[in-house]
Amino acid sequence: MKEHDDPHGLAFTASSPESAEKFAQLTSSYMGFRPETGAVLKDLVQSDPDMPMAQCAKGYFAKLIGSANHSERAERISASLDTHVEKVGANAREKMHAAALSAWCTGALEKTTQIWEDILLDHPNDGMALRLAHFTHFYSGDGRQMRDSMARILPLWSEYHPDYGFLQGMYAFGLEESGEYEKAEKFGRMAVERNPRDAWSVHSVAHVLEMTERHQEGIEWVHGLENDWSTVNNFRFHLYWHKCLYHLERGEFDIVLQIYDAQIVSDIESDFYLDICNASSLLWRLEMFGVEIGDRWAKLVEVSTKHVHDTDLIFVSLHYLMALIAGGDKAAATKMIDNIRQWSRLDATQAKICADVGLALAEGLYHARNHDFEKAIRLMEPVRYAMDRIGGSKAQRDVFHMILLDATKASGDALRARGLFAERLGHKVHSSWTWKNYSGILEALGSDTLAKEAANNAAAALVQ
Repeated sequence: MKEHDDPHGLAFTASSPESAEKFAQLTSSYMGFRPETGAVLKDLVQSDPDMPMAQCAKGYFAKLIGSANHSERAERISASLDTHVEKVGANAREKMHAAALSAWCTGALEKTTQIWEDILLDHPNDGMALRLAHFTHFYSGDGRQMRDSMARILPLWSEYHPDYGFLQGMYAFGLEESGEYEKAEKFGRMAVERNPRDAWSVHSVAHVLEMTERHQEGIEWVHGLENDWSTVNNFRFHLYWHKCLYHLERGEFDIVLQIYDAQIVSDIESDFYLDICNASSLLWRLEMFGVEIGDRWAKLVEVSTKHVHDTDLIFVSLHYLMALIAGGDKAAATKMIDNIRQWSRLDATQAKICADVGLALAEGLYHARNHDFEKAIRLMEPVRYAMDRIGGSKAQRDVFHMILLDATKASGDALRARGLFAERLGHKVHSSWTWKNYSGILEALGSDTLAKEAANNAAAALVQ
C-alpha cells in the first residue's frame, strides 16, 4: 500500500487518496458528535478494509462505547492489527496508533494517553489522537491535563482549519475543569460563534455557567442554541441534563421531570453509557431535593443489569450501580459491587482508581440508600478529596458529594453536617438545596436566627 496525504497534510497508508480524505471526514464527524459518524467509518472500512487507521478507528470506537461486549470486540481488532500494520507497511505514526489501541485494551490508560501525546509532538494535526487524548484525560479526572494537552496544540493549528473551532471548545473545557472560568467562557463562546452546532463547545460554556451559578443565563444559553446542538448524536441528551441542573436549583421540578421524560431517557434502550450517567445522577438528585419520581428507576435498572461485569470506566460503572441500588435490585447491585471489588485487585489504571476511591464510593452508595448512614459516611468521607480520580466533570461528580452530605444530615450528626454544608456554601453560594439543608441543620442545633437567614438565602437562590 502507498501513503496518501489527507487535505491537511497528514499521511495515511491507504489504497487511494480518497481513503485519506474519508478519514479526515471521520475525524471531523467524531469531533462534532455527528450522528453519521458510524456510517462514515463503515463506508471507509468497506471501501478500504486494509487501511490500518480504518481498522484502528474501529477498535477505538468500540472502546469508546465503554461496555464489556464492545471492549472484547476492540481486543479482537487489536490482536490482528499488530501484525497487519507490519504486513501493509504502515508508517510510524500509524504503528503508534496500533500500540495505543493495544495498551487501551489491556487497561493501561496512562500509557495509551501518553502514546497519543507522543504522536501529537510530531504530528500536531492528528485530530484523532488529539480528541482521544482529550477523552482519556477527561476520565483521569485532572482538568489540567485536558487544558495543557490542548494548549500545546492550539497555536500549531491554522484558524482556517475546518476543525479549529473544536479545538477551541476542547481547550475551553480543560480551562473550565481547571477553574479558569473567565478564560474558558471566552474560548467556548468563540468556538460556538464559529460553529453553533459544535455541541462540545456549547457544553463547555454550559459548564462555566453551572460552576459560576448563573442558572437563568444557563437556561437561556442552552435553549437558545437548541436547534443547532440537538442535531448531534446522543450527546445532545447531556446538554438537556445541564438544562435540568439549572432548573433544579431554581426549584422548577415539573420542568426537570418533563425534560427527563421527553429527552434524557428517550433513547435509553440504545445503551449509550452517557445516557445512564445523565439519568441516574438526575433522578438521585431529584430525590435529594424531595421530589417524588415514581417508577422511573425501573427503566434504568433494565439497562444497568447488562453492565454488572463491566471493567472499563469506574465513573460509568458507579452510575449503573446507582440505578441498581435505587431501583431496588439488591442482587444485581451486590453482584456489581463484588465485581468492582475484584476489578480493584487487577493491574490496570482504572483498577487502581477502584481500589483507592471507586470501591469506597460503590459501597457508600449502597449503604446510604439502605439508610445505614454512618457506614456510608465512614466509607465516603475519607475519599471525598480524591473523588476527582474517578473522572467525569466537576458538575457530574458533584452528585457524590451531595450524597455524602445528604447521608451526613440523615445520620443525625448535626455538627458534622453543619460543617460540610457550610463548606459547600463556600463555592455554591446560590445553591437553594444547600441553603435549605443548612437552615434545617442550624434549626436543629438551636441557631434560630442563623437558620432563618439561611432559609431566606434558600428562597433568594431560586431566582438566580
